[in-house]
Amino acid sequence: MTDVIEKLRELESKVDATRWPQVGDGIYEEINDILDAYKPEGYEVEEVSEKHGEGGRWTTTVTIVNKVTQADGKTAYFFLWRERPATEMQEGGDFSYTFGEVVPKEVTVIRYVTGRAA
Repeated sequence: MTDVIEKLRELESKVDATRWPQVGDGIYEEINDILDAYKPEGYEVEEVSEKHGEGGRWTTTVTIVNKVTQADGKTAYFFLWRERPATEMQEGGDFSYTFGEVVPKEVTVIRYVTGRAA
C-alpha cells in the first residue's frame, strides 16, 4: 500500500459516528486490516497509547492511538475507540466504534498527592 495514511483518512470520512457504526462492518474491517497487519508492507504501525474507559454490565470501552509511519517518512496518528464485551456471554457481539485522526499535544498537569504542606 503506497499511501496508507491517505487510505486511513478516506476510511475516517466514511465512518458515520451519528449512526453508531458496528464493529465488523466493512469499514471497520478495512481499518483493522491496516492497523493490525502482521507484516505491513511500506508502512509501520506503533501503538502509542491505550486507555480503558468506564465499564458497564455488558461492555467496556478502549481507545487505542496508533502512530502510522510510511516508507516515505510521512507520519500520522489515528485513534480507534470501541466497545468491548464485558463478559464471555457478549463475545462476538457487534458493538460500536469510532475512528479518527489525532495529533500529539504535550500538556502540563498538576496533580495533588498525599503529603503535608511545608
